[in-house]
Amino acid sequence: MSKNFLKVMIFVIVLLWAFYFLTMSIPQQASLPPVKENLDPSQMKTKADLVLVGKKIFFGKGQCALCHTIGENRGARAPNLEGFGAKLTREFIYETLTQPHKHIYMDYTNSPPKPFPAQMPRINKPPVSLNDAELLAVTSFVQQLGGEVTIEPRELAAFLPPPKITGDPDAGRGVFGRLACAECHKQMPAVLGKYASEASLRAAVVRPAGGTEGKPPHPDFNKKLSVKDLDDLIAYLQTLGPKTAGKTGN
Repeated sequence: MSKNFLKVMIFVIVLLWAFYFLTMSIPQQASLPPVKENLDPSQMKTKADLVLVGKKIFFGKGQCALCHTIGENRGARAPNLEGFGAKLTREFIYETLTQPHKHIYMDYTNSPPKPFPAQMPRINKPPVSLNDAELLAVTSFVQQLGGEVTIEPRELAAFLPPPKITGDPDAGRGVFGRLACAECHKQMPAVLGKYASEASLRAAVVRPAGGTEGKPPHPDFNKKLSVKDLDDLIAYLQTLGPKTAGKTGN
């Protein structure tokens, strides 16, 4: 009896060790959150670039492929999107992504058929939370599934934050002096940098509304200033506040 028990124990131990080494030999893949796609319009020159980003979001952050397929798949929980780009308008695709509950379908397995709303989350809301630029990218990807992409990469710029000024304020102070800006702007608003946006400052420098008596408004500044000089000048103007204005006297 003891010999049989010992044999059984040895067999179980060997089996467990074999199972352990077998499981450890299988490659493990860490579960990581979807990689955030870089939606920089300056890097998307063509519609193909936009569609590529939309595809990555579709299979990544958007989690669309959890339910939808592109091609026949009997196990799919949502409609096959193959060829949908030729059937649906841009507006309809966008609405199905953001307001799917508005679309009512009929369940013909019941008699009489029963209506039911689309069983799809609003992907512009948590937990997916795609922003407007990402929604346009995904829409372009669906459009190219048999149809024509009508979204232009430049459309995304309206939904993205403006680029940060990378100029050097100290160098901008030098540009301010070199252009003799203080001759006209002797009383620079003390809170200019606090309330004026980067876009309005830039426009005021290169496209001013008017000038002082006997002096044209910023003559040829758009030609005299290099890109770096303009960035430096804007960076300096953005630093102007109650304290700095008092020190500079401008």
